[in-house]
This record gives sequence, structure tokens and C-alpha cells, in this order.
Amino acid sequence: MNNQEPVERKTTVFDDETLERSRKSAQDWEAAYLRLVAKFGDAAPPRATGPRTPSGIALKSAYFPHDIEDLDPELIGSPGAYPFTRGNLPAQYQLMNWANQPVIGYGLPEDTRGRMDALADQGMIGYFGQKFYNLVYDLVSHEGLDPDHRAARGRVGQSGMGVYSKADMARLFADMDLTKMNVVHITYYQVVPALAQYVALADDQGVAPDQLRGNSMNWYHQSAYVGMSAFPPRQGHKLAVELINYCSKNMPRWNTTNFFGYGAEEAGGTAVEEIAFMLAYGIDLVRACVESGLDADQALARFGFQIAQGNDFFEEICKVRALRRIWATTMKDRFGAKDPRSMHVRIHTHTSGVSLTAQQPLVNLIRTTLHAFGAALSGVQAMEVSAYDEALAIPTEEAATLALRVQQVIQEETNITSVSDPLAGSYYVETLTNQLAEAALELVDEIEALGGYIAAQESGWLRRRIEASAERWRGEVDSGERTIVGLNKYRTDEPAPTDLFEVDPKVEQVAIERIQDLRANRDNDRWEAAMKTYTEAAQVLAEKDYADLDGTLIEAAIGVAKADATTGEMMGVLKAALGWRAPHEY
Repeated sequence: MNNQEPVERKTTVFDDETLERSRKSAQDWEAAYLRLVAKFGDAAPPRATGPRTPSGIALKSAYFPHDIEDLDPELIGSPGAYPFTRGNLPAQYQLMNWANQPVIGYGLPEDTRGRMDALADQGMIGYFGQKFYNLVYDLVSHEGLDPDHRAARGRVGQSGMGVYSKADMARLFADMDLTKMNVVHITYYQVVPALAQYVALADDQGVAPDQLRGNSMNWYHQSAYVGMSAFPPRQGHKLAVELINYCSKNMPRWNTTNFFGYGAEEAGGTAVEEIAFMLAYGIDLVRACVESGLDADQALARFGFQIAQGNDFFEEICKVRALRRIWATTMKDRFGAKDPRSMHVRIHTHTSGVSLTAQQPLVNLIRTTLHAFGAALSGVQAMEVSAYDEALAIPTEEAATLALRVQQVIQEETNITSVSDPLAGSYYVETLTNQLAEAALELVDEIEALGGYIAAQESGWLRRRIEASAERWRGEVDSGERTIVGLNKYRTDEPAPTDLFEVDPKVEQVAIERIQDLRANRDNDRWEAAMKTYTEAAQVLAEKDYADLDGTLIEAAIGVAKADATTGEMMGVLKAALGWRAPHEY
């Protein structure tokens, strides 16, 4: 008599008979396939003999039911249900399309406002039909300078808008109701001045902070892979937690943190590295938020993600599905998250800028259309589609409109918005989703063994990892192993474009005159008193532990912004108190 306990069989997607037929079909297919490959001999391409994704994940040349026989159906689940592999909401796009979020910003505030209005007239909308503006600050702002700084020469209003004060904010949002729109402030490390100046403008209009909707990037973590001067990692981390604390208490409609996965992949990282880095940073950030006195649900409910949508169509789709799964399971199991919003990965996807070519730029329209189509199939919440001329210059209004039309055609003409997660159940998609999730979790474990994201950032490990992937990519392009149409294959002789967008050279002088006029005419006593409070708050924050963070610095920043402090002045205080140098010097 057998006294062993019966083994409970794990629920699978297919029964034994189906799996047996599947294996037989696979054997027959493989035999036929190998006969064809043998005819090619050594001339058979790698995609036939050893297919892999750009992340290095080995692929099969065909997939069958038994490839997902060990997959727990609950990991696939249903749209809108934990672990959210299939999307955050049951209805996906059937009740509401993703938000159209072109990145806007160049020149003076008035120039950017003109582009905002033009795109709104062309049908750019956000959630529930609200106005939605995705605004990027210029190179001068990103370095925390004012336009009359000697290092700002030639950069004012370039690659973003020149907004350096509450007065500039007033020019940008003149006659607009701040309570009826969502504003994304795309900053690098001048997060605090940008938010403070926006809140100060709202105060001038009689609008309380809790009435504002929008996003702060709060992405100090990007200095791990983006090469520019930055705050030391732990000081930047404290700034991030400080902002989350303030907004959790005072701005419940404000999204506090954007996980900048896009930057990791654009810097040369793989899809696996992108989602692993974001999960690893999320673990460190939530740990610090909990240490500061917030519970996980308070912090997590206002996090968002900016994720790249690159050229490998299915890997990029499955990357998003895998990220949703591993984020939800980690936040629930590790931090006890209970609110579904705390487990959601709310994604603004940005079609790949690094994949665009200056050669044959109109071909970029094909690339970005495929990126956007893949993003829609993966179930993102908002989308920025790069304009075809962005490898050459700031987009012209025509190019920006065409980028918006890419989204509108997919939304209005393809009918893919009628079904939630239409790719679910695909043998290939589910297998690749699992492979990406497993590979990312292995990488997260490796980062945790180094002491977590911030420790790995301080040691330079994260940057070295991204740089190694970037070098592999560059080598593949140079050797021709990786094809880029128009660059290393199918090249043509073509004249250089002559109709590129250029920022008016007068912009810099106008910005300089405005900032100098502001300094000369503001209430200096009020400014000095506010600056003293702000400086003391920054110095105290530099010595604080995470447990002592409470939003005091942000309150002081809003006070000094109300007193007409400039971005350069506010960032100068933070740099002096916290440190500021190139990432490789940490």
C-alpha cells in the first residue's frame, strides 16, 4: 500500500492530451524546419539558427502550447486584476483612450505656449478629455542655471522651454485655469524649483496646492546612467523622498515620481536592464518612504513610469507586461501594498529617440508608428511619439502634428482599442513575458546583493552595466550584425534637409533681460528673508536621515518661489548644501 500523500498537480493552461499533441506537432515542425535550414548551410542567418532578443534572451523559431504548460494561469490573469500582467484596468481603451502626450517646449514661455495651443487645436487630449501638457525645460534649466550665467550661452530655449521663475510660469500659463488641466514638468534635477514656482503661480491665482494635477519627474536616480552633473545619489534620494512627503500631505492629486526607465534604454541598456533598474530603484525608494513615516500605499499610489518603446516589437510589448507583473507582486509581497493603485504601473511610453536616424528621416515615421502600435498593444496609459525630424532638430510644427496623427490613426482607425490585451494567450508573448520577468528579477537580486540601487549607483556598477550594453549595441551596428535602415544598410545619397526648425536667436537676449529685470525689481527684503529660510532648510536636509524627512524643504522652496527667486538661485542653494558634480566623481 502506498502511504505517500497524493501530489497536488499545479493547474495548467492545457490538459495532458493537448500537451501531447502539441509536442508531436513541434517535433514534426522541427524536422521540417531543420531540413530547410540544412539547405542553406553556413549561409543560414542567425535569426534562423539562434534567434535572440536585443536583451540576449534566447528565442525559439516557433512556439506551441507546451511552451507555456508550466505557466500558472493566475500570472496571466484578466485585464484589471492582480498581478496586472494584462493591464491596470478591465476596460483598457474601450472607455478611454490613452492620453496623447507630445513633449512640448522650446524658446521663450510664449513660444512653448503657442505650440501647446496649436497641438490642442489638432486634437491633443489627456484623460477624460482634459487638457494635458507634457512640458520639457531647456538645457539651462536642467543644469540648474539662469539664462545670464556664462555656461548658459547658446543653450537658452534649446531642447526645451526657457522658464526660470514664477514670472515665466505666468507667461506660459496666461489666462489658463490650472485646476482644469494636467501638467507634466519634465525636469532633470531642478525638480524642486519647477514645482515650487508652479505652486507659487497657483497661489497668485487663488488656487490651493491640493487642486493641482500633474507630475514631477523626481528622477534623481537617472544620474546612474545619464552622464551629466548631479547631486550625490543619497542626497538626491533624500530630495525625492522629501517631495513625496510634501505632496502626500498637501497635493493628493499630484503624481510625485516618474521612474525614468526610458533613459536607461536610450543610454544603451536592454529591456531587461530597464525594468530591473526601475524595480530595484522602486524597492529603495519605498524603503526610504516607509522609513520617513509614510506607509507604502501613501507613496506608491502616486508613482508613474516613463518607459521606452524600442525597435524589437515583441520584446518591448512583453517588457511592459513583465514590468506590471513583477512590480505588483513585489510591492504586495515585500511592502504589504493593498490598494490596487499602489500596485499599478502607470506608463507614459516614449517612442525610441535613439533609434531615429538623421539619414532618410522620413523613414522615422515608420519606426515611430511601429513603436506606438506596440505601446498600444501593451496597454500603456499615455504616449509620446517622437517626430520624424528629432534626430536633426526640435520638431517643426508639421512634424509634431504628424507624430500626433500617428496616435490618432491607431486610436481611431485600427479597432485595436476594442479589446483589452489582445495578445494575451499567445504562446510566444506569454513565454517571452515570463523570460523577461525572470531575467529582470535575477538582476534585481544582484543589485540588492550590492546593497540596493543607491549603493550600486554610488559604486558606479549601474553605469558600467549600461555602458557595457551600449558598447555591445555599437559594435553590432558597426559590424552590420544589427541593421539600421539608411545608416548601415540601404543607404542613399541625399541632400541635407534645409527646412529644419530653429529657435529664434533673439530668445536668449530676451530671457536675460527678463531675469535681470526680475532681480532688479522684486521685493528684496522679502526675497532675502525667504532665501534665509530656504537655505537653512537645505542645510538641515543635507544632514537628515530618511526618518526625519517631512516636506519642510519643499515648503521653504515654495516660499522663496513666491518671493520671485529664480531657478539658478534656488538650485545654487541646493548645490552648495548637498553637493554637485559629475556622476563619475562620486
